[in-house]
Amino acid sequence: MLRVIVESATNIPKTKFGKPDPIVSVIFKDEKKKTKKIDSELNPVWNEILEFDLKGIALDNSSSLTIIVKDFETIGQNKLIGSASVALKDLVGNQSRSFPFKLIPLLNERGQETGATIDLVVGYEPPAGPSNPNDPGGINAQEDGEDDGGYEDGLDGPVGGITPAVPSGTKEAQLAKRITKGKKTRRILSNKPQDFQIRVRVIEGRQLPGNNIKPVVKVHVCGQTHRTRIKRGNNPYFDEIFFYNVHMTPLELLDETVSIRVYDSYSLRADCLMGEFKIDIGYVYDEPGHAVMRKWLLLNDPEDTNSGAKGYMKVSMFVLGTGDEPPILCTTVSLNRLKKGKESDDVESNLLLPAGIALRWVTFLLKIYRAEDIPQMDDAFAQTVKEIFGGEADKKNLVDPFVEVSFAGKKVCTNIIERNANPEWNQIIYLQIKFPSMCEKIKLAVVDWDRLTKNDVVGTTYLSLSKIASSGGEVEVSTGEAEVGFLPTFGPCYLNFYGSPREYTGFPDPYDELNFGKGEGVAYRGRILVELATILDSKPVNKKLETIPNDDLLVVEKYQRRRKFCLAAVFHSATMLQDTGEPIQFEVSIGNYGNKFDTTCKPLASTTQYSRAVFDGNYYYYLPWANTKPVVTLTSFWEDISHRLDPVNVILHMTEKLQSNLTTLKSGMQAKISENRLAEMWLKLIDDLTEDISKPFPLIEGKSNITVLDTQIEKLRLKSLKQIGEAAVRMRNEATDVKATLVEIEDWLDKLLQLSEEPQNSMPDVIIWMIRGEKRLAYARVPAHQVLYSTTSPESSGKYCGKTQTIFLKYPQDKTKDVKMPVELRINIWLGLSAVEKKFNSFAEGTFSVFAEMYENQALLFGKWGTSGLVGRHKFSDVTGKIKLKREYFLPPKGWEWEGEWMVDPERSLLTEADAGHTEFTDEVYENESRYPGGEWKASEESYTDVNGEKAPPPREFTCPLGWMWEDDAWKSDLNRAVDEHGWEYGITIPPDTKPKSWVAAEKMYHTHRRRRLVRKRRRDPAQAVAAGRGMPSYEDQEGWEYASLIGWKFHWKQHSSDTFRRRRWRRKMAPSETHGAAAIFKLEGALGADTSVDDGEGKSSDKTKETATKVFGANTPLVSCYFDRVYTYHLRCYIYQARNLMALDKDSFS
Repeated sequence: MLRVIVESATNIPKTKFGKPDPIVSVIFKDEKKKTKKIDSELNPVWNEILEFDLKGIALDNSSSLTIIVKDFETIGQNKLIGSASVALKDLVGNQSRSFPFKLIPLLNERGQETGATIDLVVGYEPPAGPSNPNDPGGINAQEDGEDDGGYEDGLDGPVGGITPAVPSGTKEAQLAKRITKGKKTRRILSNKPQDFQIRVRVIEGRQLPGNNIKPVVKVHVCGQTHRTRIKRGNNPYFDEIFFYNVHMTPLELLDETVSIRVYDSYSLRADCLMGEFKIDIGYVYDEPGHAVMRKWLLLNDPEDTNSGAKGYMKVSMFVLGTGDEPPILCTTVSLNRLKKGKESDDVESNLLLPAGIALRWVTFLLKIYRAEDIPQMDDAFAQTVKEIFGGEADKKNLVDPFVEVSFAGKKVCTNIIERNANPEWNQIIYLQIKFPSMCEKIKLAVVDWDRLTKNDVVGTTYLSLSKIASSGGEVEVSTGEAEVGFLPTFGPCYLNFYGSPREYTGFPDPYDELNFGKGEGVAYRGRILVELATILDSKPVNKKLETIPNDDLLVVEKYQRRRKFCLAAVFHSATMLQDTGEPIQFEVSIGNYGNKFDTTCKPLASTTQYSRAVFDGNYYYYLPWANTKPVVTLTSFWEDISHRLDPVNVILHMTEKLQSNLTTLKSGMQAKISENRLAEMWLKLIDDLTEDISKPFPLIEGKSNITVLDTQIEKLRLKSLKQIGEAAVRMRNEATDVKATLVEIEDWLDKLLQLSEEPQNSMPDVIIWMIRGEKRLAYARVPAHQVLYSTTSPESSGKYCGKTQTIFLKYPQDKTKDVKMPVELRINIWLGLSAVEKKFNSFAEGTFSVFAEMYENQALLFGKWGTSGLVGRHKFSDVTGKIKLKREYFLPPKGWEWEGEWMVDPERSLLTEADAGHTEFTDEVYENESRYPGGEWKASEESYTDVNGEKAPPPREFTCPLGWMWEDDAWKSDLNRAVDEHGWEYGITIPPDTKPKSWVAAEKMYHTHRRRRLVRKRRRDPAQAVAAGRGMPSYEDQEGWEYASLIGWKFHWKQHSSDTFRRRRWRRKMAPSETHGAAAIFKLEGALGADTSVDDGEGKSSDKTKETATKVFGANTPLVSCYFDRVYTYHLRCYIYQARNLMALDKDSFS
């Protein structure tokens, strides 16, 4: 009997019409058997057994299997994806055995690799008959009884006291039992020395103990030792192969052991051994293919087997005799699997345990309560069809969410809640694992179910077990008491999702990878309320999903109470801009609050006014805000978790002070200062630390929304701080050498950083976006606790609360690793409860003012300015021109009143000229001529244009602006281009175009257009002092109009003959009804002046246009500004003479 397990395939290429539906055919001696098809999957998993009756004929060395993978088609012939041929010579013999064929490449019709691979396990039971004297099994062996041998997918069996953690009820174990039968007992082994090669591949490690470690792996086999390169961190990746060539008898070889030890190379102590694993070579040889492939080894302390796991190491091992070939191993595909995510491995079925170590079954009870703020993920085609045929489509809830939970290769999903952006599942998910687990994170993904196409991932977040559990076991030196650990626990608490921007466009999302948790999310995508509890079991529980009892739903209500928070941000400067052109504005949001494109929250003054960038005279551009700084303000509603964030800020305050003092101390040692001065710096470090630890620590006592994890983390923090404080006092009294204390001080610093982590931080990050025109360009995420105000103590407030900080924005999914900087912001952010909003007054600087604004638009028609020529624009609109406004609809928000009347007030930061910031500038204009083919050249209808062919004034109308002087005496042709000797370039017009698309330097008979560039240079006149806003006409003369050649083009002050559109800004100041100080800006909520009426003849289309404009461009909200009395100009001179001890950009210093 020949049994073939078709396990899985990876990296199947996509077809023209999307993902294929792969199906596998296995052919053996003209007999074909097929698996089932897997719908729309690039990495299908079949796990199907196909059996072939050998009819009494044994395998020979020429026997083989043909594997064919096709794309299943309902109508027509299945299309070939790839094929492979598998030789069965390793199974030839008179023994029952199985052999894995891993990562077999699939070839196309031309015999070329497609990039796809397939995994098989082939089991062979020879027919009854005489033994085969040419059995190629290597060392003579026969099989008796039961054999649970297997491979990577959980088929390894126990040999020699090594018990792999394979659950007896798993599918992999059942498959293994059906393939092979018999317990291996070796025959009398040969006593003749032979040549063998042992190969050990060290792939990666996980969860190695310690802080700031540099692990190295030493592999000892038969008296030979090899070591890996030194890596950093607790989860190092090595991927190194060692070869051991030995010449000894099989009996001696199989009694030898492979010793794998992990050391901390950074440690100076003798006991730097972190963990060890030993395995008999005989165990490896008895495995199919004489190999153990990609197995996880549990490391332990050889001197204390009760100390538990000391980390995990992933390895492959091979024992090869003369002429043996190792199993197929593709490193490239292994790396691809590693990149796809460590959590997708089924690690429990690939774990080898040392003798005497046992794991316990535990059950994770993950309660999924509800989610909120889930964004739209598709265009809801069915809803659109419903609307066309007269039905009412639910446009607000175009999402069908469910939660997918993954851990250690296991995956469970909740029910699907259709058409609901705020679903309530109220379900318990059961995850049974063996604990302690080498997997670090529980993955939670919210997925949008789709009827017609593939499901879309809304967002992904993780629960890190190392942050919500403690192993304990650390012994306190002074008392000898061991620290008591606790099992994983979490919540009830919200987890926030971050990923790609929320706006749905209907086009493929270029940042879709962010929704899978790959990289830093750039936008808030909702949150989910979950709770985790852990139960120790004697055996696995056969539940996967059940409904949460109503009593538990009542208990969780207290964790959902919301408080009102206020946020204000003052933008002081925006510099280092590189991309210029369209106007720029900034948006600040927290959650959905403040997102100008979101319609679920009230419109808020969360965006700055548009400004155009100005050249800084050197390399970058900046926004010319001068003494009028834009301000954004917004209100939001979240849970009050001050009892969690206050301790975080206190510990971070200690950490930063300790880090600063330690850096100063190290700098002093490097500079070789005197011993007395060095001792003073060291004493300051110790005294500051003990003083900070002795201050009252924020406690959770008296809070209503306390969880079990809150209590455990508080105990852990208090105990750890006490230990650090006592150690610091002891060090101050006993230490004699400053340098010898640095290692322990650095350990304190690492410990404090660990204590500052807060897994139950349910408050979303503050996200700052730079918007250019109508497109989001760059972002920055600021953790809310860094800018949060606290009434507990000054140290409990965030580091940057009410303080000006520098923030460097970055591009989403920046592949250049921050080589190109979008913008540098100097910004002051304050976040606090609405109940204490008046505390903001003490942080505010300058004078705040609030204005409502609208734009009056006119077009030039038949030589007269008016509103009749406005196409697609309104008489009065917002700055984008898309949202219709009416003066009579402007009403101040509650608590505010008008101060003064409407007045014309142009926005100067939008009207900067092209020469702003430059000391030299070149004016240009193109002279144009045309002709019929073969005729004479004559002046064109538009004799002078700009580079884009738009009408421009002739050179005689160009005047030298105030503060400038001409450098050239007259206009001249630019000959430093691809032109002829007179500066002309030639082109031809192809209808329906009216202008040539390209230009050449040589004239041909068929050319109908030619142009030349006229230039004239000017430079700043240092003798003339020019005020800011030079050349701007007075408002009285120009009536505040700004002009543009066409709608949507850049505006300018001076009217040109080619201008056809103009506008001017009207503003009206608002003041608070009562005296609140600067905190009054938190009362600004809602849109201003939006026209809710329907014009005659427009009907429903007007409403639809208005709704679309508001959704795309945001609502019209008040503009807040902060005025400063004086603007200071600074001059910096920096002389760089020398640099030493520069750090390399790579870890190995080979660059």
